Amino acid sequence: MAMGLALLGAGAGLMPPAAEAAQLQVRPVGIQLTAPAAASKLVLTNRGNTPISAQVRIFRWTQKNGRDVLERTRAVVASPPLMKMRPKRQHIVRVVRLSKTPVKGEESYRLLVDEIPQKRPQGSGVIFALRYSIPVFITHPAATPPKVSWSASARGGKLLLQARNSGQRHDKITNLRVVVNGRTRTVNKGLAGYVLGNAARTWDMGLKVRKGASITIKGQGINGPFSATVRVR
Repeated sequence: MAMGLALLGAGAGLMPPAAEAAQLQVRPVGIQLTAPAAASKLVLTNRGNTPISAQVRIFRWTQKNGRDVLERTRAVVASPPLMKMRPKRQHIVRVVRLSKTPVKGEESYRLLVDEIPQKRPQGSGVIFALRYSIPVFITHPAATPPKVSWSASARGGKLLLQARNSGQRHDKITNLRVVVNGRTRTVNKGLAGYVLGNAARTWDMGLKVRKGASITIKGQGINGPFSATVRVR
């Protein structure tokens, strides 16, 4: 999957300053549907003075071995998938779940909106000038809330944090930080990432740590602030 020249973390819930100044604007920055609801929409706005083109794709989003995985899907579609946008105009993109299989727990998707430059160097492939990555969650009303437990391990003497979610709904982790030897290291003051339902997410801290050391992991989740003291395995 080609990566954009600039990747905007739309899933944070707040648009970064670079996004606010961009010619292509996307709202909302996240979609949450409660089954049996199966349709929503995005509003794309060309705030510039020149035409632009945009491509919209949607992928099934899972987490394997602590990492995000995006896979092509036909269960949910975005229409239209490609559009030419005139200056100062809005365009509506409809997001629809086509699958007739009942939602179990929560389904997670990522909606990628790419601005495609009008001109590109001769002989080059498609170059994306800007990319929004928007989380889409479709949740059964009876899905259990997130329940996250934390652990830490040392790989090659470097610290890895892992959050494991035994609930069915996702958790959204912000302001993630770790206290090691009395010193606080911040992973991200804003959005650190999501932990999907019945899945795990890993952060590579790059800090030197010894096995058996005691550390404290702090941050903010959907259920509020958390603090977990664990031993490094």
